[in-house]
Amino acid sequence: MNNIRNSVTSGWHLASNVMSISVIRHYMKTLPAIVFLSVGLLPSAALAQKAATKYPATYAGGSLPLDHHKVQAALGKDEVVFMQGGRRIAVPVKNITDISCGTAVRRRMGAAVLDVVPLMHLGESETRYIGVAWNSAGGVNARAQVLLKLSRGEYRDFLAALEQATGIKAVDTNQVPTVVHYQI
Repeated sequence: MNNIRNSVTSGWHLASNVMSISVIRHYMKTLPAIVFLSVGLLPSAALAQKAATKYPATYAGGSLPLDHHKVQAALGKDEVVFMQGGRRIAVPVKNITDISCGTAVRRRMGAAVLDVVPLMHLGESETRYIGVAWNSAGGVNARAQVLLKLSRGEYRDFLAALEQATGIKAVDTNQVPTVVHYQI
């Protein structure tokens, strides 16, 4: 009797093992399709994320009535919008005359200790800036400007989007030579 019971239970375990193996095989057959679809849809999801063109920045200066705090710079089809709190300042892309970009490198506290690691530059901190100048609606001589401080990723993306929207190549202030005229 025990032999019959053991054979029945072992047969049941075999059936469950066969069933679990068939389920695993089914998942293994559908896995490539799932991976293919996710890889195919992933770039479109990334592009959809890029369509939301809001860039967090810090207002570092300029002629706008904004506080020197966080600001959102959004790039639309025909305008660049600077938002801070309840303020919203829209600048038509066609009015933008100049774009400048640059970095400032400063030494961190304890830089002597951090510079022990060669080629890493751990004792330095780099800040990225983008400046935008435009003719405001007040007339030809009425110019406005803004200077934004951005993180590395937002700096690169916002600068590329701004150059593409305006058709103006940004001037790298770190690469512009300084000319001094002496009067003799």
